[in-house]
Amino acid sequence: MYPALVLSLRHTCRTSRVLAHAFVLACAAWACTACAKKPTMHLNHAEISGFQVATFPPSVVMTVVVDVFNPNGYDVAIRAMRGQVIMADKYTIPLDYRPPGDGLWLPAGRTTQVSTPVAIPVNLAIALVGEAFASPTISYRLVGKADVTGTRSFQIEKDDYALDEPGTVTREQIQAIIPNTLRPY
Repeated sequence: MYPALVLSLRHTCRTSRVLAHAFVLACAAWACTACAKKPTMHLNHAEISGFQVATFPPSVVMTVVVDVFNPNGYDVAIRAMRGQVIMADKYTIPLDYRPPGDGLWLPAGRTTQVSTPVAIPVNLAIALVGEAFASPTISYRLVGKADVTGTRSFQIEKDDYALDEPGTVTREQIQAIIPNTLRPY
């Protein structure tokens, strides 16, 4: 055979193998997204976990704990959760949680608790305690979306999984964390 023809045939065979491998990977990625199941997210609870004076305005830190079940046969990662927490059906507080690195990886077939900090401005916390003086609890609603990556190998991204969960926090939890010097009563 002629050397140019041999080189051309070898190049064609390598190219065909590369294309075949790429096709197999593309089919696997498509199959993975076609059968991927949406992780389910349910509000577990919220707890008042601290008071921040280093930020402006000073704020009460509420940690919202969400149970996330990954029904897939492979790990998925939460890259971000964003939205709002609506306190007492009228006060909105922004939520923007972005775990470090490539996200918070959730093992396949398991439920993982995800803790998300929310900063409640101290003036709003005082207003909530005042409004809830006759009630032992303050209602809130976590409304938002989550961005998820499927499988560590293929890094398939799916955005905007909806989350809308109600909950309550006790008035005493908020009241106990507000410094006495800031309380109007």
